[in-house]
Amino acid sequence: NVYTIDKGPLPPCRLTCPAGVNVQGYVALIAQRKYKEAVALIRQRHPLPSVCGRVCHHPCEFECNRRELDEGVAVNALKRFAADHERQRRREEGSGPELPPIAEPKGKKVAVVGSGPAGLTAAYDLAQMGYEATIFEAASEAGGMLRLGIPDYRLPKDVLKEEIDDILALGIELKLNTPIGPDLTLADLRQQGYSAIFLSIGAHDSTSLGIEGENLEGALQG
Repeated sequence: NVYTIDKGPLPPCRLTCPAGVNVQGYVALIAQRKYKEAVALIRQRHPLPSVCGRVCHHPCEFECNRRELDEGVAVNALKRFAADHERQRRREEGSGPELPPIAEPKGKKVAVVGSGPAGLTAAYDLAQMGYEATIFEAASEAGGMLRLGIPDYRLPKDVLKEEIDDILALGIELKLNTPIGPDLTLADLRQQGYSAIFLSIGAHDSTSLGIEGENLEGALQG
């Protein structure tokens, strides 16, 4: 009755995912209609499943082993479905977010500069590890380029707000209209007791094509 379990390499979908999400795991949970568990598994790697399910370019699907038979599994659509299903369930039940386990408080504060996906994820992970995270955002609303660079038809702002609120529910403080600059420097943050500073200021510059006519009225850069 002796046997061996030989764990092979990670599947190509998970290896291709920039966030390293356990794709096979949450797809299997969705197949069992365990939507809450599927979303919790996704959020172990990143806290924005509804956003990701709408705007990700899903490289996982192009490396899916299923393509050898017919076509790749619709991973991104499944992620969006599970996340939206859970948001709708919570609305109907009037329940709050499913919070992940949080470690014992470390007694240290960390400043996160920028509330785009990098800043939100950093604060989310820090809060789970027991650090007191504060996000400093120059704009009047959180989200970074998720809010400022993606049109509503791709990413409805109510969906983005709900997922940001879920992140902040871990006890993360958000300070809007608070740019880092002459009036608030990194040295000032150190003096306020922040043990570490995570800079996630984004890349808001447009990309120029360098072609004739791109500066004409009505031509928009990406």
